[in-house]
Amino acid sequence: MATKISFLNIKGGTGKTSLLVNVASCLAYMGKRVLVVDFDAQSNSSIWLMRLDRWNELNRNPANFILSVFKENGSSLRNCIQKDVVRDAEGDIALKGLDLVPSSFSLMDLEHEVPNPWEKPFYAHFFDEIQDIEDQYDYIFFDSPPNFFRGTQCSVFCSDHIVVPANPDALSIVGFHLLIDKLESFKKQSYRWRKERSAPAPEVLGISLNAVKPGANIDVPIERFTAQIERFVAQKKVPQKACVFPETIRHSISVGRAVLQGLPMVLMSKREASMQVAEDYVHTTQRILKLTSETMPRIPISDRSLSLN
Repeated sequence: MATKISFLNIKGGTGKTSLLVNVASCLAYMGKRVLVVDFDAQSNSSIWLMRLDRWNELNRNPANFILSVFKENGSSLRNCIQKDVVRDAEGDIALKGLDLVPSSFSLMDLEHEVPNPWEKPFYAHFFDEIQDIEDQYDYIFFDSPPNFFRGTQCSVFCSDHIVVPANPDALSIVGFHLLIDKLESFKKQSYRWRKERSAPAPEVLGISLNAVKPGANIDVPIERFTAQIERFVAQKKVPQKACVFPETIRHSISVGRAVLQGLPMVLMSKREASMQVAEDYVHTTQRILKLTSETMPRIPISDRSLSLN
């Protein structure tokens, strides 16, 4: 069965999408089968991985997108999957093993416009859909919006783990506290459906700091995040292994260029001076795998190999 991880923070603008896209790409680069499920109506993961032109073309048929899974006569999740989604300018596969269930802006209709034809919550319906395809993958990543509405509930209900992208600032610290409160509330709300399906109760792996500027002193934010985690551990709201990841993602304009080219950083590193940021994502991938009790082999980037054991 796949290891399922939600990338989630109640605060927006924390580098959530770039973290998810690049960690997923690192895993696919090393030969793992990875599915990204985009639950954010902003569709940033989908547009990055497909590039805008291919996403626009796919958008002509709403049945291709995740919203269709929640409609009475809509698509199955299986039929929404875009295989080997990272392509080069000629349309050839640039990264094997990374699949996508894309989102479109219409996903915002899930909150108020889409009736529920099933005698179960949307998140229980989606859990059943995931079970139908998860044996095809080693990892399934959910890109969750910065809220706790239906899309986020679906991703959290299906997840084994949660990674919290954050910036080293006061608003991210507040966002983390709100997130833990929302998770606790949702666990109680969804208890009946979780018990019926033997669904996992997701564990927070920790906080990944993104867009860290060179030379910035982030000791104080790290201390505050760590104090929060220790308090939540004592309250049994997060596991003892939860931590602020010692690996950070540095700020870089190369990420913006990667989005325009529809490539993850692990591929951009072969083309321009993006080696350091690519290494940041590789090391963060290593941390996530370590916390989920997995090991990661060496990943060659450009002409170098990183030992990640």
